[in-house]
Amino acid sequence: MKRENQNNKLFIATGGLSDVVLNWYGQAIEKLEPYAKAYHSAARLLIEKSSDDALRDIGACPVVFLYRLSLELYLKAILILGSSALRVEGAPFKTVEEILNKRHNLPELLKEFKGLCKQLGWEWDGQYEALGEIIREFDKNDPGSFCFRYPITMSGASALEPDFRFDLQNFCARMDEVLEHLDQIDCGLAGILDQAQEAAVDRY
Repeated sequence: MKRENQNNKLFIATGGLSDVVLNWYGQAIEKLEPYAKAYHSAARLLIEKSSDDALRDIGACPVVFLYRLSLELYLKAILILGSSALRVEGAPFKTVEEILNKRHNLPELLKEFKGLCKQLGWEWDGQYEALGEIIREFDKNDPGSFCFRYPITMSGASALEPDFRFDLQNFCARMDEVLEHLDQIDCGLAGILDQAQEAAVDRY
């Protein structure tokens, strides 16, 4: 018999310290970067708190998935910030809808990021090219953010090649570098957007 009380519900507010509060400030579109940070933090916490046995083989999949999700969200946050800054200056780049419609496609997001750098006058140097190589490698092994969420594809075939092997510590170290770099880019673009908005106000 189903009990009709709050204990049967998942999302209840108690007013206590265990409550979490989401979407309580600013615009939802501004939360991509904080979400990227949260998923990155969760991945690092899993690595720090889990035993070697817990992270062995299939146990590594949630870690890799969280890193990939953080990477995707950082790229989208950067594109949206950059697009907003260009729009304020009268040089539209892409709309929010166009950026989000790239979905989980890392090569497309990378392509748009290169285009953004060009419009901003940023040189695509060795550091950016190294970032691009990591993104392309990730997509090669996990196109569409699928392979570390499911063992099989939609057709029932194996999502990863047999005996797919990699060093998890090396993966995490490299991805930490990438995500920290993207976080710096995001912060820099936030400053550029603030300056562009202030200049626009001064003009009027």
